Amino acid sequence: MDRILTHGNVEVQNIRIGDIHYEYDYGCYIKVEVLTKPKSNGKGGWGWISKNLKNNETIDYFVTEGNSYYAPKLYDYEAYMGYKQV
Repeated sequence: MDRILTHGNVEVQNIRIGDIHYEYDYGCYIKVEVLTKPKSNGKGGWGWISKNLKNNETIDYFVTEGNSYYAPKLYDYEAYMGYKQV
């Protein structure tokens, strides 16, 4: 299987329940915990659910193979300094 990437450094096929990710955009970030393993929709799309650790809201993530530019900016480490956590 080819690597399926987010717009950050996370490889979708390596995501595990309990992983911590950081999503960045517009000078802010959220810290999330993965709740479900990624599942394929059979058409090149992969989805999973994570939880925002600051407010416990769930987030439905979705990535399309070969289109990482449009994927969420997820990292497995704190990639940017000075961003505000929301």
